[in-house]
Amino acid sequence: MEMLKDNKTKAFDTRQFGICAIIIGVTLISFPSNSVTYLIVRFIQALELLIFAVLFVPRVQQVIKVDKFNLYVHLWWLFYISNTILHATDVGITPVFTWLNVAIFVLLGTTYWQEDIRGGLKALAIIFTFLTYLNAILLIFFPDGLWEDPEWIGRGSPVRYLFGNQNQTGLVCMLAISIQCIYTFAYKKGRFNLFLLLVVSILVARFHNSMTPAVGIVMMTLYIPLNRMFKRTGVWFVVFSVIYFALFMLIVWYGSEIDGVKWATRFVEGTLNKDTTFSRRTIIWENAVKLIKREPLVGYGIRTVEWNDNHLEGSGAHNLWVMLLLNSGIVGCCSFILIIIAAVRNALTVKSKATITAVISLCIMLVMSFFEAYNIVYIFLFLMIVYYSAKIPEQSSTV
Repeated sequence: MEMLKDNKTKAFDTRQFGICAIIIGVTLISFPSNSVTYLIVRFIQALELLIFAVLFVPRVQQVIKVDKFNLYVHLWWLFYISNTILHATDVGITPVFTWLNVAIFVLLGTTYWQEDIRGGLKALAIIFTFLTYLNAILLIFFPDGLWEDPEWIGRGSPVRYLFGNQNQTGLVCMLAISIQCIYTFAYKKGRFNLFLLLVVSILVARFHNSMTPAVGIVMMTLYIPLNRMFKRTGVWFVVFSVIYFALFMLIVWYGSEIDGVKWATRFVEGTLNKDTTFSRRTIIWENAVKLIKREPLVGYGIRTVEWNDNHLEGSGAHNLWVMLLLNSGIVGCCSFILIIIAAVRNALTVKSKATITAVISLCIMLVMSFFEAYNIVYIFLFLMIVYYSAKIPEQSSTV
């Protein structure tokens, strides 16, 4: 019986790896728009629908009860997409396939991760590690970028790398480090790979001169040797949340100037190598806050880069919470906070190094999201990892 169970788990690992590789590849890798890539994207979207059906149909047949966390995620996305449709935005079917990608990850969780997340963690660690190293190699041979987007109308650079711009590259590096770190603490494997990921990621962030990912990577690097300090993770998370909310209200919402604060100006201009507007972010946030105040309850739905450029004077909100408030208002933003709390609470029902690392990694990603609105599919993916980290077997080292 045990042998059959082991064989089943290995087969599931292979299937998980294939599904994750397809979804991650199509949502992360950047490519130029032309007739060939259009056909490829449509083929992959059809494949995504097939994967969704293969994972979803057994759930219906077996009448498996969906837990509250997964139900909250689906309800949030239902509101998010419905709100976009009601506002008649011109983003097309993109939000539907964004939800579809999240739904596939949710179904992977309910299908494979309910009992043991090890197979999923291993598959994700391999995929993100490979992508991080591949990107580093491509940067050596193509330091000026892989291609330029001729249709780009935003104010940023049209140069595109493997994952688009340097900020999304930072997200991939951070995901690779965090997932590998959780896996290493849980199963005592992959220490050298974790060390190499840290080194490569710091070099990549330095190459792009991108301080937001660099700060996140440095914070993660400091956490690893100091992880024993975070035994009371619940208390740390509450303290972090209060400080985080205060900074959001002070800097983003009320637009407090730091020009008159010498130490803050010195830190931003000297250490972070930014101007006191954080590369025009404060201007974008000021414009966004004015829009949010006009439509505070449900926001404006998901909008195009053209709409953002016209109304925000930038290609995007450059802040996760500003983006959520613009797209879904107070309703969507507060619902998203409840999803985060549900994931963290479930993780902390088990006090192990792996679960604590998952929560701390989430906090660091939220710090990075203070200055960038990253691909929301991967915010949800990591929230699922945090939630299911409580399913890591008991052999993982406890605090």
